[in-house]
Parts: sequence; structure tokens; C-alpha cells
Amino acid sequence: MSARKKTDLTYTQASAELEEILDAIESGTADVDVLSEKVERAAELIRFCRETLAGTELRVRKVVEDLAQPESAPESGDEED
Repeated sequence: MSARKKTDLTYTQASAELEEILDAIESGTADVDVLSEKVERAAELIRFCRETLAGTELRVRKVVEDLAQPESAPESGDEED
């Protein structure tokens, strides 16, 4: 198993690694001797993906909220007639 630091891992990489682990477990090709390690790694990846998605959701909501704020009205005398 690759021991990647959490900071080096992207959501895409975590998702792909999780998919590989799940495929190996579902197909029965996962070695029983390392099955518990694979399950533990899958749990780490799921937590990482959930945290990443939650953080992204917060950032997107912030951007959307900022965009929804009305722009300040022009000051008197700034408008052209």
C-alpha cells in the first residue's frame, strides 16, 4: 500500500485508489492477509473525501453568498444624465 501524506493526496487520487480497493474486494482478488489493511485504507480515503467535499461545499457557498450580495448603490451625483 502506498503511504501518501494527506497533504499530497488529491480528491481524484483518493477516489481512484478507493475504487481500486473496492474492485479488489468485490472481485475477490484482495489477499486475505492484507484485507484488513485495505479496509482501513478505504476508511481513511472515505474520511479524506468527505472532508474534502465538505470544505469545497463551504468555499462554494461562500462564493455564492458573496455574489448574491447587492452591489453598493452609486453615490449621488455619480450617475450621468
